[in-house]
Amino acid sequence: MKLAVIGGANIDIRGITCDSFKFGTSNPGFIYKTSGGVARNIAENLGRLRLRPTIFTVIGDDEEGKWLKKYTQQSGVDVSNIKCFSHERTGICLSILDEKREQIGSISDMKIMDKIDAAYIKSVSQSLVTAELSLVDTNISHDTLVYIINWLNERKVPVIVDPVSVKKCHKLKENLSKIDLFLPNKEEAETLSNIPIKSKGDLYRNAEFFLSKGLKKLVITLGKEGVFAFSESEENFLFLRPPTIPPTRIKDSTGAGDAFAAGVIYGISKGQRLLEACKYGMVLSIITLEREETVAPDLTPELLEEKKKEIFH
Repeated sequence: MKLAVIGGANIDIRGITCDSFKFGTSNPGFIYKTSGGVARNIAENLGRLRLRPTIFTVIGDDEEGKWLKKYTQQSGVDVSNIKCFSHERTGICLSILDEKREQIGSISDMKIMDKIDAAYIKSVSQSLVTAELSLVDTNISHDTLVYIINWLNERKVPVIVDPVSVKKCHKLKENLSKIDLFLPNKEEAETLSNIPIKSKGDLYRNAEFFLSKGLKKLVITLGKEGVFAFSESEENFLFLRPPTIPPTRIKDSTGAGDAFAAGVIYGISKGQRLLEACKYGMVLSIITLEREETVAPDLTPELLEEKKKEIFH
């Protein structure tokens, strides 16, 4: 299956505190740099799973961009449609994590994403039109996001959307009916539906809201509580609860959501129903939580299948 992944690629700079984070003062810890970006992380996971996805994104003509492109290519991703812009800076995301490896906050400098516009899509259209499945993230501007989703719809390419953040998910309000599979977390779903999720009934009400907007498939990630999903074609609501992970095994939470999305796509590419696809997503997110890197460098299809059998035996 030919997979197209469209959206953000950036450098991640992360600071992790040794003890509980204290606001208003310096905190002892350590800082390191990794590859990042929601779309790029998803593409790398899929590349390491040997699906050979094509990424559509932009970088600056700087050392960070050159390194990011080379690293992404080495993971098995087709980078031929990454466009490099001179006098632009490759995107950077700065995150602070506490001693439990949970994110306290982050700042994203992703202005270069504005370079993904209608002109860019037209320039890569010959490659994009061959896709059989697409993933789009909302790091793209609102107008371009609408243009891309419509463009893919017209060519009957199924569209999966990762809303990225509470702030950026607003871009999707008028386009839910054109999305084949939507992957919000709890806060993103609440933001779009205006229905707080405090119980299982609230999840059903959220699902009803999204279905009323024409959405075909929905997966809401609930962190430690698991996932809630609905598939119109499979006519089924489902809950999937994760196994308990000892805190000592959790190295870093960054990238776990992207790994979940990649696992779901992997399952779909293998012809699995939504429940089985979500199991792949959950397993891949667990693998990622147990690694310090944003994407598990030792990820292979064999590791994913072995871990899935271990968890869902």
